[in-house]
Amino acid sequence: MYEIVRKWENGRFTFFPSIGMIGLRHSRDRVADRWAINKAAKALKAAGFEVEVEIDDTPRDRAQVLADKADRLEDRRHALAAKAERHAGRAAAAAERANDLSERFAGGQPILLGHHSERGARRDQKRMDTAMRKSVEEDTAAQQAARRANAVGKQAAYSARPRVTARRIKKLEADLRRVQRGLDGYERVFRNHRGEPYYIEKHEPATGQHRERLLAEQAHIENQLAYERQQLAAATQEGEFVEWGKHNIHVGDRVWAWGYNGLAVKTNPTTVRLDFRDHWQPKVPYTDILQVECPHGDKPSLAGVSEPARAQPARPKVKVPKLDTEQLQAAARRASSVRVGRDREAFVSPPAVVDKLMELADIQPGMAVLEPSAGTGNIAAAAVERGAVVDCVEIEHSLANLLVERVPGVNCVRRQDFLDLEQVEQEAYDRIVMNPPFSGGKDIAHVTHALRFLKPGGRLVAVMGSSVIFQQTKVAERFRALVEEHGGEFEPLPAGSFAPATDANTVVVVIPAQD
Repeated sequence: MYEIVRKWENGRFTFFPSIGMIGLRHSRDRVADRWAINKAAKALKAAGFEVEVEIDDTPRDRAQVLADKADRLEDRRHALAAKAERHAGRAAAAAERANDLSERFAGGQPILLGHHSERGARRDQKRMDTAMRKSVEEDTAAQQAARRANAVGKQAAYSARPRVTARRIKKLEADLRRVQRGLDGYERVFRNHRGEPYYIEKHEPATGQHRERLLAEQAHIENQLAYERQQLAAATQEGEFVEWGKHNIHVGDRVWAWGYNGLAVKTNPTTVRLDFRDHWQPKVPYTDILQVECPHGDKPSLAGVSEPARAQPARPKVKVPKLDTEQLQAAARRASSVRVGRDREAFVSPPAVVDKLMELADIQPGMAVLEPSAGTGNIAAAAVERGAVVDCVEIEHSLANLLVERVPGVNCVRRQDFLDLEQVEQEAYDRIVMNPPFSGGKDIAHVTHALRFLKPGGRLVAVMGSSVIFQQTKVAERFRALVEEHGGEFEPLPAGSFAPATDANTVVVVIPAQD
């Protein structure tokens, strides 16, 4: 049956889940739409259904109608508030998932192309992007539901203002006259430019179903009009409203209205003409007037009230926490924009490793610090926070650009291979803190090369592969002898310090410069 009456040509009925019934939209407490009802009845009869049409257009008490509407609005407000809370919970959960996944890319860790970690990194990047998008979508839905919940009832409150009620009464009176003309019949006279009638359009009194509808509409209008007049009279008696008209406004009075402020030059049955600006004389409806000042002294100044004095208690505002996704979005952009080859071994220093390096380096404000193979600048950022003047060297241009973006306080960034560096910005550095490549003895080569830039009395602190402390090659043995000669030491880092990017075991070497 519903599939028949839902069609436009059959009345376009709708199913309302809240009441479990089929009906017409915007038909509550209104005159029945006989056209739609008859169309639906005709279509159902044609489909073999037995149909009996019964219409009750008796208007309900207007006060009860508004009370029921207020209850429905309150239920809607609670439903929207609950919806906002649900979306906010989902947004927080998705943001937490994205934040957990972003730990892999913490500190700007790039994706190493061709490395065994690339597959897992790309998978985590996709999952993080999905979770981040989900959190943004849910947060947007939560904020929208909260705004809608807070907006519920505002139109009803505005409609209850005396000034709006007065305008509504004028419209209802006009509607009542229109309905009465339809019941009694009327003539429309069309005149030419000389005012002479050239055509008369006659309308006979309404009959049949049309008359039934007009009578029902008349009863509804009279019911609402009686209620609105009662409310406006109460507002007038309590001083919340002044009914303006020809009886209390005359030529020469200063009139304030919405958008206008001028002297009255003519009063009409429903409007007043004002001398507003540059001799422009707009017509302002009496219902739009806010205040009138009479300078003649034969009657006191009158002031209208634009807001009702009987303000309803303010309801608590629906609020849901606004999700801050800027950090997640920045991490997602970095993860998707920076990719380097695996031969660069760009394993950035995690926060725990950086803290250990800063502890061993003991950097003081004003010290000159060098970070070779700086990557995305985690070590440099920590040194800048401690007041040092930091120079960096990085061969990969994409990482160097990201370093400059992440650490604006860095003094200088050289884009070249550190092993080819012969001259630096400073004559020598108080501290050299580094996390060089490990494989093939690159860490030994980088640390050995860095010692030449260390100031007497300075200190070098570097992350190295753990094999440097037990490897039996001549290069490793010479390096251990060098560290011992300088009075340096090795300190192992916890296993998995660079996970999940790499599971390689690492140590920190501290080498004081010889005086």
